[in-house]
Amino acid sequence: MSMIVVDEPQAPMETGHAPRFVEMIRRLYRKGATAQLSRILDKLLPADIAQVINTSEDLDEAADIFHLITAPQHAGETLKELNEDFQIHIISVCSLERAVPILESLPPDTRGHILGQLNPEVGQHIMNALDRETQKEVQTLLQYLPDTAGHIMNSQFFAIEETTTAKQALQAVRDLDYHEFVFYVYVLDEQQRLVGVSSLKRLLLSSPDRLVRDIMDDRVHTVNVDTPQTEAAKIVTEMDLMAIPVVNDLGVMRGIITVDDLIHVIQNADTESMMKSVGADAEHKLSLLSESITSVARTRLPWLVAPFLGGLAAAWILGHFEDTMSKVIQLSFFMPMIFGMAGNVGSQTAVVAVRGLATGVIQVSDYFALLFKETQTGVLIGLFYGACLSGYALVVFKSTTLAFVVGISILSNITYAGVIASSLPLLLQKLGHDPAVGGGPYVLTTVDVLGVINYLLIATAVYGL
Repeated sequence: MSMIVVDEPQAPMETGHAPRFVEMIRRLYRKGATAQLSRILDKLLPADIAQVINTSEDLDEAADIFHLITAPQHAGETLKELNEDFQIHIISVCSLERAVPILESLPPDTRGHILGQLNPEVGQHIMNALDRETQKEVQTLLQYLPDTAGHIMNSQFFAIEETTTAKQALQAVRDLDYHEFVFYVYVLDEQQRLVGVSSLKRLLLSSPDRLVRDIMDDRVHTVNVDTPQTEAAKIVTEMDLMAIPVVNDLGVMRGIITVDDLIHVIQNADTESMMKSVGADAEHKLSLLSESITSVARTRLPWLVAPFLGGLAAAWILGHFEDTMSKVIQLSFFMPMIFGMAGNVGSQTAVVAVRGLATGVIQVSDYFALLFKETQTGVLIGLFYGACLSGYALVVFKSTTLAFVVGISILSNITYAGVIASSLPLLLQKLGHDPAVGGGPYVLTTVDVLGVINYLLIATAVYGL
């Protein structure tokens, strides 16, 4: 029987909520009351301390507060809760005597991730000070690419061989050095290949002498060490799993990824998607307060080129319809409404399409079904607002022709906005590009430029100009 153990985090300490302490901790720090502050920090939950540090605007202040935590285990649990920027800075400025026990208290996946993000010279210096077994664990994780399942897996896990009896399996759980949350009991064959999984409930209800291979479920959801982390997160979310095993190409179990490890992956993916959808640089870290104005502007400028060029194109088009605009000046009154509504519908549709692709609800093969549905939706919304706008034009300007033009224009603009916004993300996905880019200014620019052309062509045709 083989048994591999994962370290168990300590039970949380009873205390209040972090917001009560945030300002008090900062005041004590600024007054230099380090002894009192250290005693307070030692009594707080790691998540509470992390909330104080994560909201700090000064990395050095954050590091100073962190270093007042006396117990390495408590400091390690706090470090695990911090944002990546704070983790890297804190360990970088730590003394070797302080950094080593903190890192050794962390789960292998968290430890490996932090060391992998450090300056190579600093990281190697700390690595050399770790014990040999810990070094081996870190090197195992760092051999995988940063965005893969292997990079964030926990290489320590609980598993038993298939010839183990239910009684032996339960005793192995009782014999764990720590009270580990054993989500699942993984079953391995003689070559350490994953062949099944069982729950503790099933083991408890089975005959003590029954072999685990006769109890286990051989339908196991797994990911490969090279599987993208986002794909692993999607599987865990869709299958409602607490953890997922990671195997190599031979089916040998190499580790597990728990749902809390993937929460950060999901959050980062959502943040990246959100930033791309509004035309921001997805590689740019959200450290707005600490970034210089020129750095922020330099990051955003390239993404605004497309809308700027689109605006120039719209201005050029308007210049060619100067005669129409000068003869029916009321047409200009409705332009913000017509273009704005089309842009809003395009944004809504793009978000739905991008999110659907990200979660797997929508596939590229569903294009025509999505297109048909969004076209119908656009027509329905366009009819409603077209009737409203036509009624307004008729009552205020007493012109049936103007009412017809603005009504038809907003109907057609809203309809094609849905078509464009649903098509562009799927087209990008088909071409192997990130569909989130299609939800940003590119959709709005396309909708605006085509909206100008559509509106003025309809007006010119109807008025016979």
